[in-house]
Amino acid sequence: MSTRSKLLTWGLPLVGLACLGAGATFVVQNRPVASEEVPPRQPTTAPSEAQAIDAARFIGALGVSEPPGEASALAAHTSGVVTQVRAAVGESVRVGQPLFVIESSRARADVALRASEVQVAERELASMRATVPPLRAAVLSAQASLSAAQADVLVAEADLADRLNKLSIAESVSDPRAIAKEEVDARRFAVAQAEARVATARAAVERSAASVTQANAELARFSIAETAADGPELLAVAARVEQARSALARAQADLDLLTVRSPIDGRVLQVNIRPGEFAPASVPSEGLVVLGRSGRVHLRVEIDEVDIPRFVTGARAWASPRGDARTRLPLRLVTLEPLIVPKRNLSGRTSELIDTRVLQVVYALDQSFTSQGIGQQFDVYIEAADVTSAADAEGRS
Repeated sequence: MSTRSKLLTWGLPLVGLACLGAGATFVVQNRPVASEEVPPRQPTTAPSEAQAIDAARFIGALGVSEPPGEASALAAHTSGVVTQVRAAVGESVRVGQPLFVIESSRARADVALRASEVQVAERELASMRATVPPLRAAVLSAQASLSAAQADVLVAEADLADRLNKLSIAESVSDPRAIAKEEVDARRFAVAQAEARVATARAAVERSAASVTQANAELARFSIAETAADGPELLAVAARVEQARSALARAQADLDLLTVRSPIDGRVLQVNIRPGEFAPASVPSEGLVVLGRSGRVHLRVEIDEVDIPRFVTGARAWASPRGDARTRLPLRLVTLEPLIVPKRNLSGRTSELIDTRVLQVVYALDQSFTSQGIGQQFDVYIEAADVTSAADAEGRS
């Protein structure tokens, strides 16, 4: 009994210790060995070793590269199906160079129609101008007829006066035997005939005057006699010619709007349209064709609102491309946009707030920097103003 009790008392603990040691040895020998992992990008570092000691001496921000003056995302002036794309990515373009063309058969037909309307109106105007010389000749003819009629009146009046004189002489003879009664009657009848001729001549003058008035009125419809300027008829036709020309210019403008041209001298950064695709007239989010001006690459930096009080426009600034923390590029301030806007570019920090408002500052990268594309992200460092020291000094004063 005692022997069994000692075996149980000392044997079981020894077995337990042996099993524990064997288990520990097994765990140690079979634990997984983690290999060293390379980070997806090099961690962000301070612009210098001295500033790495005190992060409050600089402002850390995120910047995105862009062409000078920002990229231009172009849209179509008029919606339609694209028939030609003349822009190629990376190609240099000049102002007015065609980039893509929208289907224009209907617009070309409208231009041809408006051009024919202009020709018809111009020929009508030329035809009406050709009637002015005959009308002027008609006025001169009517005036000549009036002058001839007035001369006939003078002749008739002179003849009447002569016959009245002869009648007066015959009637003044007191002796009836000196002149025959038939002679007196003949002279009286001759006076009546002369008076009729005078009346006829005067009526001819009235008719000629009416003809002159009518000819002048007909001429006045096409030309003003005093100044030789165009009359109302020619002015109306000339207005129709100008109206037709304006319609032609509008149709030509509509046709020109179907060809989207470059508004700047620069380079094609992106083409998002192909022949056969529908181009909307509204501006798409990415632009049908994206252009950028040539020159030094700019960097649009977003400074968080909590760092704005420490920002100084004349402070030195550096930038490091994402994935290349060892490269530090000096920056030159180009412009500062005073409007504080909501933050768009996120740095990826776990403590970052997405409702932060930022101050956008545009810097120019060093000319020695070359990049394969636009839109690359940079870690930016800006020397900060010592706000706490200024506040302490103000408090002491």
